Amino acid sequence: MKISPIDIRQHTFEKVFRGYNVDEVNAFLNSLSQEWERIMNEQKMLKMQLEIAEKELNKLKDVEMTLFRTLKTAEDTSGQITEQANKAAEKYLQESRQKSDELLNEAKRKASMLIQDAENQSKYIKEEILNELKNQDRDFKAMEKYRDNLIVQLRTLVSTTSETVDRFEKKFNKDSFLQKMEEVTQQVAESSPEAGADEAVAASEEVLVGEEQSQEEQPQAEEATEESQPVEEPVAEAPLDEEVPPPAAEPITEPESTPEEKPEEVVAEVEPEPAPDAASEAMAEAQKVKKAVQEANERLEKSNEARAMETSAAPKKGGGSFFDQIN
Repeated sequence: MKISPIDIRQHTFEKVFRGYNVDEVNAFLNSLSQEWERIMNEQKMLKMQLEIAEKELNKLKDVEMTLFRTLKTAEDTSGQITEQANKAAEKYLQESRQKSDELLNEAKRKASMLIQDAENQSKYIKEEILNELKNQDRDFKAMEKYRDNLIVQLRTLVSTTSETVDRFEKKFNKDSFLQKMEEVTQQVAESSPEAGADEAVAASEEVLVGEEQSQEEQPQAEEATEESQPVEEPVAEAPLDEEVPPPAAEPITEPESTPEEKPEEVVAEVEPEPAPDAASEAMAEAQKVKKAVQEANERLEKSNEARAMETSAAPKKGGGSFFDQIN
């Protein structure tokens, strides 16, 4: 049953004998209505406040739930992000380690290949240099031997040529002497035949003696030159010695021959020979050989200079032979 302040004020009681005091009852009812009204107002206020509080509570609950959800979502998201970050970091770390290992292995492989190539190239270059030095040393020794042979041949050729020239000069002098002797013999024969025969015989004997002495001196000179100059390889020269035979002495020693027949025999024996041509050819050959020797010497000097430069450019090591120092 609801009681309002108006109901309290308007409520009436039946009157009986010896009842309550009407004024006191009215005053009490007024005060009660006022108090009841105050309580009702206060109740309304409290209800309003309660509703407001409930609304605020609901709002706060909604905010709390939202915050909780947000926090939960943030926690879940942070956990997921952290887990994903850890997984990504582990993945990146593993990939970086794998790549670093691959790069390191590739670098080691390339370094080993470069080192192997450098060693092979250095060995090849070293072998090439050694072979080149051996070839140059062999060529140098061959050129030295060739030079020595050329020098010996040149000396032999020069000595042979000089001997041949001396023989030709002596022969020419002998021919001129024989011509003079013939002239003297003819003059003597024209003046007195008997005296001319005796003088011709004496002159022929002197000529024979001179020829024998010259023939004896020539072999001695040849032996001396051969002993003084050793010849390793004989040089084939023009057969000049065969072209100059010694003059025959038999026709001159005949006492019964007339003075007119002796000059004819001497003239027949001493025939003109191509001595100057052979001598010029021998001299030309000597000049050619000399020029070849000079060229060989120049080449030898150049090879010596190149070998000296290569030796100075090569790394020097202590002790050992030339090839040991290169090794």
